[in-house]
Amino acid sequence: MAQPALPDELLEEIFLRLPTAADLARASMACVSFRRVVTGHPFLRRFRILHPPPLLGFLCGNLVPAQPPHPSAAAAATFANTDFSCSFLPSIERWCLREVRDGRALFSPALEGRDDDYNPRDLVRELAVCDPLHRRYLLLPAIPDHLANQVHLSDIVECEPFLAPPGDDEDESSFRVMCLVRYRANLVLFVFSSCAGQWLADPVTFDMFGGSASHRYYAHGCFCWEIYRADKLLVLDTRRMDFSAIDLPPAPGRYLRDMAIVETGEGKFWMLTISDQITYDRYHLLYAVQGMDGNGANQWQSKSVIPLPENYRYGIMGVAGGYLLLNGYPKGDREVVDYFTLNLQNFQIEWFFQTGDYIMIGDLYTDFPPSLSPPTI
Repeated sequence: MAQPALPDELLEEIFLRLPTAADLARASMACVSFRRVVTGHPFLRRFRILHPPPLLGFLCGNLVPAQPPHPSAAAAATFANTDFSCSFLPSIERWCLREVRDGRALFSPALEGRDDDYNPRDLVRELAVCDPLHRRYLLLPAIPDHLANQVHLSDIVECEPFLAPPGDDEDESSFRVMCLVRYRANLVLFVFSSCAGQWLADPVTFDMFGGSASHRYYAHGCFCWEIYRADKLLVLDTRRMDFSAIDLPPAPGRYLRDMAIVETGEGKFWMLTISDQITYDRYHLLYAVQGMDGNGANQWQSKSVIPLPENYRYGIMGVAGGYLLLNGYPKGDREVVDYFTLNLQNFQIEWFFQTGDYIMIGDLYTDFPPSLSPPTI
């Protein structure tokens, strides 16, 4: 007798247990029904959460790739000739890289007649999204006057453009660009959707508690910033498009802690910080989970201490591809900087690459992006 076809829901659960994306691609070629399940947008989102794409390297002008024996080294080597400066952008402007996310790069025109690339107090109205791998780009329409006029230019503290994942009802090839304008107390958020092809603006009154915001992290559909001197976490929920604040534990003796916000499987935030307490000549990562106490208030629960390789002073570089990237400045006479990754699924620490006697500043590069459409060469 012919065997009955497995329902799509059961096939999804089977495919989610495949160990790598390469295995998933091979399964999709077996038959039409497998391919239909594998290429479905809801399934791909679930698979990417369980199997984050590899962290390939650090983008500092060009790509500094993962080096052997790191698991990402082989994939990173395929990017050796990629033009990450996106020199194929229209030459009428000098472009400044603002961010890299999900394999795509966000650029804005650099300022003419200035030694630096941009002024954080200027409203960015023109942006370009690039796909370095496929040498394609999309010039976004300028923020229209009727939206830009909501911003009082003389009162801007910072204008921060950044890339955001597509919405729940958008496909994997889509993207959003957000531009957060901060005043001392108010926020204005401009949002561009590649599906809609236009900008929207959402003025928000939000108390910044007398502080300014730090590095941006993304977890569970939310962007998060630590607010200086306030022991607060500013949270933008990109599904509801609203802001909130979460209390943080007091910073240990300084205004800004060295921290990162990452995802947990339970839909909660993890906070990873570098401990000031040095034991046996080695630093540690402290790991805490955000939850609720009996009164419904936010509370951070310490879960673990992760020892780091000895004889280094550490800093947190960022989070991408299921990894936390750390720099390790060696103690003693060594004039090099080593970089290490922490696998956020199994907490395994591995050596990533090595540079000169300085710590690089740039973006983490991960993923193989869906190609932008229509192509522009």
